[in-house]
Amino acid sequence: MELNRSTVHRGLDVRMKVAGMEAIDLIAILILSAVLNLFQLPSVIVIGLPVNALVILYFSKRNKPDGFLIHLARYYLTPGHYSAGKLSEEGDKIDIKIFEK
Repeated sequence: MELNRSTVHRGLDVRMKVAGMEAIDLIAILILSAVLNLFQLPSVIVIGLPVNALVILYFSKRNKPDGFLIHLARYYLTPGHYSAGKLSEEGDKIDIKIFEK
């Protein structure tokens, strides 16, 4: 009796990339070009600015992990202080709750 075999793909959690760019980057570039087109700017600006942004993203994101821009945006948009415990009114003591059974 022979065992049933199936192939298992190793890259199940890899993000989709088109021409080396992540899908979120391409969507951001397309939104930029659509917004520029809404203002009826010259076609040199409507096409040139997103192409320049695409080239800059392509070369600046080399050897960076997936989701780099999203994590970078979250880093700059969230408060700069992260704490594991809540500071008290005085600021020098940490309030810790201990739960007993």
